[in-house]
Amino acid sequence: MKKKALVLSPESRLKEVCSVKCRALLNEHFDVSWNETGKDYTKEELASLVGDTEVIITSWGSPSLDEDLLNRAVNLRAVGHAAGTVKHLVPKQIFGRGVRVFSAAPRIALSVGEFCLAALLTSLRHLPALDAAVRNGGWRDHVQKGRELTGSTVGIISASSTARMFIKLLAPFQVNVLVYDPYLTEEAAAALQVTRATLEEVMSCPIISVHAPKVPATDRMLTRELLARIPDGGIFMNSSRAAVAHEQAFMEELASGRFNAILDVFEKEPLPADSLMRNLPNVLLTPHVAGASVEGHLSLMEEVVQDIIRALHDDKCTYEVSERMWGIMA
Repeated sequence: MKKKALVLSPESRLKEVCSVKCRALLNEHFDVSWNETGKDYTKEELASLVGDTEVIITSWGSPSLDEDLLNRAVNLRAVGHAAGTVKHLVPKQIFGRGVRVFSAAPRIALSVGEFCLAALLTSLRHLPALDAAVRNGGWRDHVQKGRELTGSTVGIISASSTARMFIKLLAPFQVNVLVYDPYLTEEAAAALQVTRATLEEVMSCPIISVHAPKVPATDRMLTRELLARIPDGGIFMNSSRAAVAHEQAFMEELASGRFNAILDVFEKEPLPADSLMRNLPNVLLTPHVAGASVEGHLSLMEEVVQDIIRALHDDKCTYEVSERMWGIMA
């Protein structure tokens, strides 16, 4: 008999994260209840549906599975999240109930990694400024000469899944990669072909990329003193969480114009209309889209469903979240 699965996303969101292949896969392996309400379930609606459910598939907009819902879902065996972090979706106590948790965050990491590489190359070669110069009648004699990525030193903050994908994509450029992450072992660093470093060392690199989660230990981790270490002419990129940096100190350093920044995340989102960042020529701004791609989003649900099927057959999983991982996720 097929296990009963409940897909929480309404059609409007489902079409973005669930491919035709994924729908067929779910129907083949599970007795599926699809959300046909045209909206996200309320907690009250969800409470009436979870009683005999064995697998729940969630995505952005899905209500969190709190203790009350978990108490009602007595047959629940797996939760698959077709999005990133599950920290605000399921409580830590879920791991003591024998429920396995899966997240598509590693798949999103590919999209983020490609974004970081594209944004870095764009900044190194001053493409926005070159485009503006040509549109305004200028030519190459009036713009700053670009720099190559090949052979550079890149500092990475946190060896998260997005950082690991970025490191993989950097490999053909023969860069020297320094990584600060208190959880990164020498063995893991060797496997990644990177060098473990202090935060001070990473913040002194000519290229710095932040991939840290938002946890108590990372809140305002980049102090005024550390931000002052960013080299003149350097590039600082943040595609993870803005709260990692001391906001006022960062703005002061940024406004000095002595280095360039690539920012996809901000303390307040959307970025306020009166934000100083909007007028700084040394900043490349994007609206929190590093993890957003057509192909990436459309594969999210399929990836976690495939992994749940593997788990049910006692095969090796790729996207499962452990209790330890939950504790250090964004």
